[in-house]
Amino acid sequence: MGRFYRYALVAGFLCVALPAPAAAQPVEPGKEGELANILPPEVGRRVCYSRRYDAAHLNSHPKQKVTEIQFRLAYYRHEPDETAPEGQRNYYFEVLARLRGQGKLLTSMGECMLYDGKISCGVDCDGGGFTLTNRPPDKVLLGLGENGRLRMTDGCDEEGAIDLEAGADDREFLLTKTGDASCPAYEDW
Repeated sequence: MGRFYRYALVAGFLCVALPAPAAAQPVEPGKEGELANILPPEVGRRVCYSRRYDAAHLNSHPKQKVTEIQFRLAYYRHEPDETAPEGQRNYYFEVLARLRGQGKLLTSMGECMLYDGKISCGVDCDGGGFTLTNRPPDKVLLGLGENGRLRMTDGCDEEGAIDLEAGADDREFLLTKTGDASCPAYEDW
């Protein structure tokens, strides 16, 4: 996916994705809050978490749709411009998930920010969202909540998009940090 498309995708992030202000908000330096505990606000930094559910887990959770899930987070500083002379700073994410009966990894991209002191991540154009909770030393909890959802696709367009909806066994995902070797740079997502 090209850099321009990625920027256009997250630039349209709206209030309907999260209970937050009307448009995506840059993360001001020094106001990263809990986000900084997951990923320090340093240009080019990224962190990845994942989980692959084994057969025993899936057998004991027959309603669970997700068989594998990955979460990637990157800190990005845009070039300075008139509205952000120091360069706008954002935390961008990508979620990849494999569902039962599907061979392809589905993907969803957007950005994370603080809202009422908690980490909220959302997809533009009412693509849903989730909360992210740090679980030191090496885990995060990705939560869809009671009625949450996340629009996912198997490519760059919206055709064939599906909503990963919070279900009986698909509300929260405890993910473990992966090594740098399996965590691609933001430009390679």
